[in-house]
Amino acid sequence: MTIKQALTLRNIMIILCIFMLVLLGQKALGIENKIQTVREAERLYAAGELIAAENQYRLAAANTAILYKEEQINARLKELAPITAIRSSLRGLVLTLEDQLTVKDFTGYMESYASLLSLKSKYMVTGGPYEVYYRQLSADSGISEKMTAGFRQFKEQFLAGLTESQKNAANNTTGTGSAESVKWSLLQIPEAYYGGAGAKEELLAAKFEAHDTARLKALAAAGSFQPMLDSALSMEQAYQSHSYTADWIADQVQESTTLILNKDLDGDHTAAFAGHAVAYRKYAESAGLKSSKVLKLIDSSTTRLLREAARQVRGGQYAEAIRLYGDLNPLQDTSGAVAAATLAWNTAEPVQLLPGGDVQGSYTLTASVTGRYGAKVAVAGVDASGRLVYADMSDDGTLSTRTGGTVPDAAALIELTFDESLSVYSEVPVVTAIGSREDGRRTFTAYTIRPEGILQLFSFAGSGYELMAEDGSIRVADTDLADGQDGQTAIFRQMNGVYEFSEIYRENTYTMIDASQLELHPYEKVTLSCNIYIDSAGRTVASSNGRYLILQGETGGVTGLAVVSGQFENGYDQVETDTGEQYVPVFIVDSIGSLSIQMP
Repeated sequence: MTIKQALTLRNIMIILCIFMLVLLGQKALGIENKIQTVREAERLYAAGELIAAENQYRLAAANTAILYKEEQINARLKELAPITAIRSSLRGLVLTLEDQLTVKDFTGYMESYASLLSLKSKYMVTGGPYEVYYRQLSADSGISEKMTAGFRQFKEQFLAGLTESQKNAANNTTGTGSAESVKWSLLQIPEAYYGGAGAKEELLAAKFEAHDTARLKALAAAGSFQPMLDSALSMEQAYQSHSYTADWIADQVQESTTLILNKDLDGDHTAAFAGHAVAYRKYAESAGLKSSKVLKLIDSSTTRLLREAARQVRGGQYAEAIRLYGDLNPLQDTSGAVAAATLAWNTAEPVQLLPGGDVQGSYTLTASVTGRYGAKVAVAGVDASGRLVYADMSDDGTLSTRTGGTVPDAAALIELTFDESLSVYSEVPVVTAIGSREDGRRTFTAYTIRPEGILQLFSFAGSGYELMAEDGSIRVADTDLADGQDGQTAIFRQMNGVYEFSEIYRENTYTMIDASQLELHPYEKVTLSCNIYIDSAGRTVASSNGRYLILQGETGGVTGLAVVSGQFENGYDQVETDTGEQYVPVFIVDSIGSLSIQMP
């Protein structure tokens, strides 16, 4: 039989009748259920079991099989509306908490907790009409257990995150941004879920301190001093914004800073010390620290280093002192001390006054005087190009420089000196450049230092010269006059501000002097008695009245007691004597007369 054959009109009618009978049965059952539900609700209401009654009234209201005591049901539900609200709110919160736990929505969870507190404050009022109903409905909903389990889950999650952040911080691999939010989340969890206020404070303080100190120590160990201070200040400000006190941050910063500053000081890294100290002072100011052990260490160390710089100036260690003052300048204005040290250095080492004088090798020869020519210090130098340069510094520190021309035969120069006698006679500083020649003579080129510039005064060659004060002439011994004659003494006289050859001086005598008077007769023909010996280096050395001289020139290999004639040309050299190594004059010998007894 096919479906078409089965679907006859009679069969269709039978099916419809069956369907109608089923519907009528369901309707009758619904009517019966509603009537029974209303009766049960009334019974429960009469018995004072309002929570159960409210539930039955709601079921009855939801049954639309028949309109039966609708006004009474609505009246009861209106009367029991608070119970309905409590039940509905608790059920909704339970569902919301489950969703929030699933997606780990802590912010939403705290909002649900706040909603629960609000609901509780409204209905669970001691002695209030709904206290007992709230307690029962709350217990039935299981919301307290759900809330406790949720906070436990979040607490464990946050503590684990803080521990992981601490490990990363100890390795200096990550920042602390996420850890900071974890802290504040842990603070938000009510103390009841920690086991009380004391337990919460103890646990969080230990965890926070371990995390923060690990981070700060890692930054300090990595040499990230400023980031450490910035991180500490950021932590402190964050704690303050959450009304939480974290004393360990300042303590750890103080410990790490003390170690770093002491390391700077022990290693003589004063620039690093000053930089770290300035950074800490700024941190202390921002953090509101008026006093700390670190600030005291900075102040005491700065004072000690300033005293050390002053001691270096007194000891002639000018470069070291100026460097130290410069290193400390970020901590304290040392510009005045630097200026004073520079002035002292220029006074002690006048070459510093010359342009580029602080560069090694800038000047091949220099000469200086102090307290002369109206200057605190005056210095002359021949630079690498052979030019004569002059500088002087007044008592008030004013510096004046002048540059002259190239000195003749500058490559052969051996000495530069201020000629005092010529300076007095000329009433301006006179600088003489002395050079050597292959024939044993010296070249002498003198310059007057005038306000308008450096002018040449004379230039000649010989074994020495002497200013004759009575007429201002100059006698030049063993002058080279290009006439093939040796041993002649020439007289030069000044004409139009420059000395020129005048005549030959005929008298040529030696003056007998004591060795102690040698420096009083530079470039003069003198004679002195001495005892001559050859030292271990093969040099000829003379001893006279306890003074030693190095003899050069026509020594002839003579030793023992002798009379030596020659001249002192302002030269000195080192020699080994019976009393040790000494810095002694060099005497240029013209002739030696032996006084030793010669055995036949």
